[in-house]
Amino acid sequence: MAAVKTSQILIEAIREMPGVFAIVDKELALISKSKEWDAGLLSNFSTVTEDMTKLQLKFKTAFEKAIQGENSYFIQNIPQKQVRYKYKFSRIDPEPCLILIQQVLLTRPQDYRKELLLQETNKVAEIGFWEYNSVTGKIYWSEVTRKIHEVPEDFVPNLETGVSFYKEGENRERISRAVQNGVETGEPWNGDYTIITHKGREVHVNARGKAEFENGKCVRLLGTFQDITERTERNIRLKKSEEQFRLAFENSPIGFLIISVDGFHLLRCNRAFQNLIGLGEKELVNKKFTDFFAPEEANRYYLNFLKLIDGKLAEIRGEHFLRNTNGVILTCSVFASVIYDPDAKPKEIIVQIQDVTELRRKSQEIDRFVEVTTEQNTRLINFAHIVSHNLRSHTSNIAMLLNFLKEEKDLDERELQLDMLNQASDMLTETIKHLNEVVSVDIDIKDKEELVLKDFVKNTERSLRGLLVNANFKIYNYVPEDLKVYAVPAYLESVLLNLFSNSIKYRDPRKKSWLQVTAETVNGYTVISVSDNGLGINMERYGDRIFGLYKTFHEHSEARGLGLYMTQSQIQVMGGSIDVKSKVGEGTTFIIKLHEKDKTGMSGR
Repeated sequence: MAAVKTSQILIEAIREMPGVFAIVDKELALISKSKEWDAGLLSNFSTVTEDMTKLQLKFKTAFEKAIQGENSYFIQNIPQKQVRYKYKFSRIDPEPCLILIQQVLLTRPQDYRKELLLQETNKVAEIGFWEYNSVTGKIYWSEVTRKIHEVPEDFVPNLETGVSFYKEGENRERISRAVQNGVETGEPWNGDYTIITHKGREVHVNARGKAEFENGKCVRLLGTFQDITERTERNIRLKKSEEQFRLAFENSPIGFLIISVDGFHLLRCNRAFQNLIGLGEKELVNKKFTDFFAPEEANRYYLNFLKLIDGKLAEIRGEHFLRNTNGVILTCSVFASVIYDPDAKPKEIIVQIQDVTELRRKSQEIDRFVEVTTEQNTRLINFAHIVSHNLRSHTSNIAMLLNFLKEEKDLDERELQLDMLNQASDMLTETIKHLNEVVSVDIDIKDKEELVLKDFVKNTERSLRGLLVNANFKIYNYVPEDLKVYAVPAYLESVLLNLFSNSIKYRDPRKKSWLQVTAETVNGYTVISVSDNGLGINMERYGDRIFGLYKTFHEHSEARGLGLYMTQSQIQVMGGSIDVKSKVGEGTTFIIKLHEKDKTGMSGR
């Protein structure tokens, strides 16, 4: 009876109370209202742009809680008026069930604009905020905070669930201690933590908070929440990269050093560089790096380093000569580049140095080995050519003389042919002897001999006697009696044999064929000319490939394109050169130049 009386008094009184009040029953039938109820509530709701379904859900949820005897509320923003209201629901009489609804102005327009700006700023900065009411036990999470936790729209946080998002173990224990300490002492907290989101993702966050007190009692906790995963992972990668660099710097077998952009002084250097130079780090620090370059190069490389920090060079790379503390000049592979600060200004220069002195020596040995192998291969090719070509010329000549001898009846003529056959046999023996010299000769042709050129021309003529008689071919030897050349006997014999046999092979059948050999000494060279009046060569067509391998210029059953290639090769091995002049229908002249005193095999041309 007393409760009903109290309700009646409140019903009567509310009509005169200032503010927005109403009393309704559980069917939402209006029992009583203040004078401002219609103007306030209806005007505000009519300007709400939020989805009306969501607004109705908020109202229904709070109203049903009040029917159950629980004080409830919801908060509604009115953007058009730039205000925020709190709608409170309280049951004042259980039977019949009466509910008091009150509208309370939480934020005025000026404060609303500040809060709105703060919220938008936080959204842009992706900083969330949160608030815990110690009296009601309710927690508020901003939109960004909810987004970081990856919770659904209907998720309602509380203090226990808020803490449970922190990764179990050190992170959860640390945030619990920070909050507890804040509640007890008022000390704010600011720390980086790891949380496990509602979707199970591991996220790194920065959580800040503080406690507010009334009458010495904590009534509210509030703070900010920011996702720092990208920053944290970047720092982790940076630390990992720095650690990897440190390990590489300290343990690399390649010299590493960091030098200043001002004066190029050593700031740090690793053990490999210390061993290279022969000084400890304490002795090396603050020394000028450019002082270690060989004196004749120091100034040039100092200028290169100036260009590097001025941006005129992107890097310094190449082999340079450094001098260690013992004065030994080392061949070093050097790479230098600039490290820039956040303002893109040169900060330091990092230099990598590797001693390649021994590597360079081994490389030179390999080059010499390749040269030796190439020379040996050339000798083998020449040997094979002499065997296949020169011996074939001798055997052809002997076969020709034997045929003449077989058909000849005149005893005096047979005697002459037998003498020619003996000469051909002696020349074959001489060629075989020269072949042995080719096999045993040093690869740089140190054993070239001083040879009488006129005798070698005569011997070549004897070797081809049968072919010359058969072809009615005449050889004119105009070489001076005392003229000598420095050459390998087997190679000189092979060269002359090739040129003579080619002249016979490519003679003009319409003429009486001949070949003449002349020689003279010109400016330290012996110049040998071998000329014939044969078919000649079309120099416009074939001039650039006369001495090419397997190149032929006439239709002939025995043409292989190997003779002139081998001739040039043998002359070059002896340090000489060969050239050709020719005209179709008139003949060909080969000009050979051999260095007069060249006993080393090195070309003087």
